[in-house]
Amino acid sequence: MRYDSVVATAPGRLERRKARTRASIITAASKLFHERGYEETSIQHIAELADTGVGTLYGYFSSKDEILREVLQTERDEALDRYFASIDRTTPYMERACMAVLALAAYLRNNRTILTAAFQVSARNRQIDESQAEWLHAGFRDMVQAGVAAGEFRDLPLDATVRMLVGTIMLAMLGIGNWAGEDEKPELPETLVTLTRAILAR
Repeated sequence: MRYDSVVATAPGRLERRKARTRASIITAASKLFHERGYEETSIQHIAELADTGVGTLYGYFSSKDEILREVLQTERDEALDRYFASIDRTTPYMERACMAVLALAAYLRNNRTILTAAFQVSARNRQIDESQAEWLHAGFRDMVQAGVAAGEFRDLPLDATVRMLVGTIMLAMLGIGNWAGEDEKPELPETLVTLTRAILAR
């Protein structure tokens, strides 16, 4: 094999190995955060489960807070992929809204442990809290705005409607405030869908 061909392929192989190591760290952290809780999981625990060294881990992430942010982003991207796979350009906006509510409800229910940790971490690192809120509000805002423009939704105050919908879904699925105890009810996501229909329908 020629030397120049080895040199040409080496960066690709190295990048793939780095990507695998990074993915292993995120997967290990997600598993531990869900099973043990964020506070009870140490960097050492994550490194051991990912089969890497603590020093190597710090080469990819500067802190446990940053790992938490990456875990949430991975879970979010998977939820978004499932949502977009369930719709196409012919899907009515009301059905899109209902499927978005169900997708968000499932994401919140499946990640309640680490989301609760993220809210606690946000008290000292608002970036996590803001990054979580940003994608939710942007996605719902675009959908509601398009539904109004298409004549499928009532012409409601956009930002207030989006904040109310997203806020209600989050509080309900995480069992916060007067939703305490309701989050365990299996019918709750469908109840939130009914509420969404009632708010948006013309």
